Amino acid sequence: MTPTRHSPSIAVVFLVVVSVLVAGAAADASADKSDCSIAQTAFSECTGYIMGVDEEITPRCCRGLDAVKDLASTKDQRRALCSCILSEMLAAGKIKSGRVAALPAACGIRGIAFLPTNLGFDCSRIS
Repeated sequence: MTPTRHSPSIAVVFLVVVSVLVAGAAADASADKSDCSIAQTAFSECTGYIMGVDEEITPRCCRGLDAVKDLASTKDQRRALCSCILSEMLAAGKIKSGRVAALPAACGIRGIAFLPTNLGFDCSRIS
């Protein structure tokens, strides 16, 4: 039996469809990782203040906290972002817990109760 001319075309279309599906699945799987990176980058604007290096909270810190708040619409997202920010705090080293706890009020941001306030914070307790 002689192969038809359309066989390679069908194979190419099949490969393109499979590639698109795999790329879409990979994008969905990395969404949480991407949100974590965004949260860590945004919170890093506050690390100078919470470590005691900077005496004042910067506008960039407040904008970063506001951006992090917008990423957390579900309990699982709040817990995941809490863990991401906690790892950023652990990487920073010694922090002043009172400064971390005061950030939301100082920035005028509500709805960010998932922000870890000390290095021993338990993010699994976030509701």
